[in-house]
Amino acid sequence: MKAVIIFIAVLLMMTTSGVVFSADLKSLATEGYEVIETTNVVGQFKGCDATTALTFTNGKVFVCSTYAYSFAIFMPDVYVLQNQKKEIKVLINGIAYSGSFIEQKKKPSQFP
Repeated sequence: MKAVIIFIAVLLMMTTSGVVFSADLKSLATEGYEVIETTNVVGQFKGCDATTALTFTNGKVFVCSTYAYSFAIFMPDVYVLQNQKKEIKVLINGIAYSGSFIEQKKKPSQFP
């Protein structure tokens, strides 16, 4: 009985703690999002939280504002989506993550 209560408690925490839900491109399109770019995560992807900065193969860095973990996967496909309000989501491994891109400081040019 105690194990059942613990299982239910964990299940409730998992379903109420995150604002990220499994998604697909069609459901995001009905929310007004459209794909503006495709890329890949550099290296292994294990999920996202507010402290995670994801580097993509296109050179951009995305900082998550939502929380969800994923099965580890190497260099998964990334769909970058945007709505008319300019809100950004990335779809990685079937999960939509909210967040924003950060500007990387460019290295100063070195002249000979």
